Amino acid sequence: IIDPTVEDHSVEVKAVEETLAKLGGEVTKTDVWGKRRLAYEIKKQSEGIYVVFEFKMEPDQLMELNRLLSLRPLVLRHLAVAAGE
Repeated sequence: IIDPTVEDHSVEVKAVEETLAKLGGEVTKTDVWGKRRLAYEIKKQSEGIYVVFEFKMEPDQLMELNRLLSLRPLVLRHLAVAAGE
């Protein structure tokens, strides 16, 4: 979920894709859902821009990805879920 006050969310989306690539991941699909109301406030925001990334990555890099995403000020919340194949 990206901060809704950002002028151009595509810049932040591109930055996350680049972060995934630097860690050896491969983005297979990026789906921008747009601005949605949050169930509860996060960092004093009641809305956020939802973006879903489908990617392939080695499991040992996931911890580093979580750390890097938590350091990005425009990323309000992130969650990585393993997809069943």
